[in-house]
Amino acid sequence: MIERHEPSSVRLRDIDVRAESVNAVLSLGFYAVCGVIGLCPRPLRHQLTNAFVSWSEAVDEQRYS
Repeated sequence: MIERHEPSSVRLRDIDVRAESVNAVLSLGFYAVCGVIGLCPRPLRHQLTNAFVSWSEAVDEQRYS
């Protein structure tokens, strides 16, 4: 079995800038929403967390299928 190693560097021309930009925006948005949810009162926090996790999983499934 041949071991495959991740490249230590990637050429800029090999990167899909649009996909990386979308990923960056979604990542920042995820942390912003988590921060806002964390500031909510406990009963509301649990409802919002469950709804957000379900939505986030659905978005990931759509992006990678």
